Amino acid sequence: MRLRAMVHRHHVLGPGRVPALGFLALLATVLLAGCTSQGGAENSLARPLMQGSTAPRAMSPVERLANDLAMADVAFENGDAKALANHLQSVDLAGATPSDANGEAKLNAWRSSIAAAPPAMRGRVLGPAYLSGILAAGSRINTEQVLLGGKAVSIAAGTAPRDTLRLRIVRGDGKIVCEKSPAHARECRFVPTYTQRFRIELYNTGPEDARYHLVFD
Repeated sequence: MRLRAMVHRHHVLGPGRVPALGFLALLATVLLAGCTSQGGAENSLARPLMQGSTAPRAMSPVERLANDLAMADVAFENGDAKALANHLQSVDLAGATPSDANGEAKLNAWRSSIAAAPPAMRGRVLGPAYLSGILAAGSRINTEQVLLGGKAVSIAAGTAPRDTLRLRIVRGDGKIVCEKSPAHARECRFVPTYTQRFRIELYNTGPEDARYHLVFD
């Protein structure tokens, strides 16, 4: 009689335990999945921040040359022979040559001011040319160049100070092809549709004189 009661008790309690264990197993699975999805959400939120970081834009060769010329001018004024020699070497490596007497005189002054001027590069290909000068406050210079159709043109200005000059390139019919303000080490690059004359203008918007180096390539 006692054995029969124990068997009866097993049959009553046994079926109830099995669904309870199954429910606990199901609950654990749901909680684990929730933690996994939460971790995935956190990772997905963090990922765009990493992807959104961008490196600064590298200078083009013409922009770099314009910057080196301007920095050489500043180094010369400050009597910094080491910085002047470094920038002067970069100008030589670019194969740049002054296209006016003022630029030639300035280049010679730079070379004579340092103890050991970098040796002249021999056998290099013809590089870009540049114009140098000083622009009074509120004034502008205009130079005209005939540019070949179908050939890419790069023009940039190195200026000191950096934030007061505006570069503008105007087609023969008066249409503005490119404008950079401030102009320092910012390239205007375009391809003329046909050979024609363009006007390159530098305007000093600042309250004091500014030095410039206008690079053509």
